[in-house]
Amino acid sequence: MNRLGWALSAAGAALVVCGGLPFAVTFPQRSSFLADQEPKACGLVARSSPFGQVNSCIDLGRRTPPLPGDGHVFLLLETAGGTAVVRVDYRGTDEKTFTATAVEVPPAESPGISHETSERMKTGIDGRGGLKTQPWKVYPYPN
Repeated sequence: MNRLGWALSAAGAALVVCGGLPFAVTFPQRSSFLADQEPKACGLVARSSPFGQVNSCIDLGRRTPPLPGDGHVFLLLETAGGTAVVRVDYRGTDEKTFTATAVEVPPAESPGISHETSERMKTGIDGRGGLKTQPWKVYPYPN
């Protein structure tokens, strides 16, 4: 390899290291934050559910995307208004103060649900007049 090849390789390696460093540093912190918040998500959503009283809440898991400052927790709710899967979106997870909003997701985007649960979700969505696509605030608590 000639000098130009070595210089381009070194520049490319430096770019990868510099570009990946913020991700490598913040990802474990955000993932840990979501692991701490995941058990609390049911309480947050139950307190401000637009579907009526929450009778049961099952944690379906979490996702920590590569973008800094956010993460998602998925919940299966059995409510007075029917079955729903909610995605809780956390923002500012690398700060001491964060926000969390929730939005209903369709059966096709709901992780780890059975066909039976998917059918109950569709019945609940139809009974409520459609999917609740407008996010609502769950933390800090709405006034």
